Amino acid sequence: MNKAISGFSKLSKEEKIKWIANQYFSTPTEAIALLKNYWNSDEKIQKLHDEFIENTITNFYIPLGVAPNFLINGKYSTIPMAIEESSVVAAAAKAAKFWSTRGGFKATVIDTEKIGQVHFIYKGDVSKLNLFFAQNKSKFFSETDSITTNMQKRGGGILDIVLKDKTDLLPNYFQLHATFETKDSMGANFINSCLEQFSKTLKEEAHNYELFTETEKEIEVVMSILSNYVPNCIVRAEVSCPIEELEEKHILNPKGRPPTSCQWGGSTPAWRSMPLSASSTISWASRTTSE
Repeated sequence: MNKAISGFSKLSKEEKIKWIANQYFSTPTEAIALLKNYWNSDEKIQKLHDEFIENTITNFYIPLGVAPNFLINGKYSTIPMAIEESSVVAAAAKAAKFWSTRGGFKATVIDTEKIGQVHFIYKGDVSKLNLFFAQNKSKFFSETDSITTNMQKRGGGILDIVLKDKTDLLPNYFQLHATFETKDSMGANFINSCLEQFSKTLKEEAHNYELFTETEKEIEVVMSILSNYVPNCIVRAEVSCPIEELEEKHILNPKGRPPTSCQWGGSTPAWRSMPLSASSTISWASRTTSE
């Protein structure tokens, strides 16, 4: 194939599969049979899968295993793990069993603040933009009331919106930087819906703002999207035990050898050797940001 295909999305599922098989496989008949072999035998379930995304041709399966015996905050849990790499589930289950007899895992949600931004281009007087935002900030909240009502009932919603000057990075580049509380939900759809409304409000209010020149009124929204960088969305998980309880088949005398402790900050492990006395307690702590 050395040219683009037109109207692919309008083809039926069968037609898409046939086209893929003929274009990219030396044995199209076998390729079609292989793709269909992974369809769900229940037509209703397969239809549900087909409607998750666009241009579906088959399903992709990976094993779903479970790691039992995770004692977390005093309660036992069995953790499902969908993964194709061997030994990972076994290692997790072994670690869970090991720590379940030593107090288990302690987990604490430190904060759940999420971030979303409206990136835009403004060509004009920055002092007028700052004044515009100060005078219209309340409208960004009021015009998203229909979106935030249910989230507010659960204790969440929009926490704050600030105007950020990013012209040191790119000429005429600014952000509406918003923070959100989404409680137990990830909140991606909620945040993106709010940001889309912020974009509309920004452009409409700028267009009607009397202090702006015609050029300044033409604000260009580049992108409205939630951020994966969430430094204030933090969970801490830790385990600890006296050194003598580290005895295992391959560590017969943990007191007689300096153990190594591992502390994680974010997603980067920092290893260090640390001699401990026989009465000391060794602990591992993971402090990570979550999305």
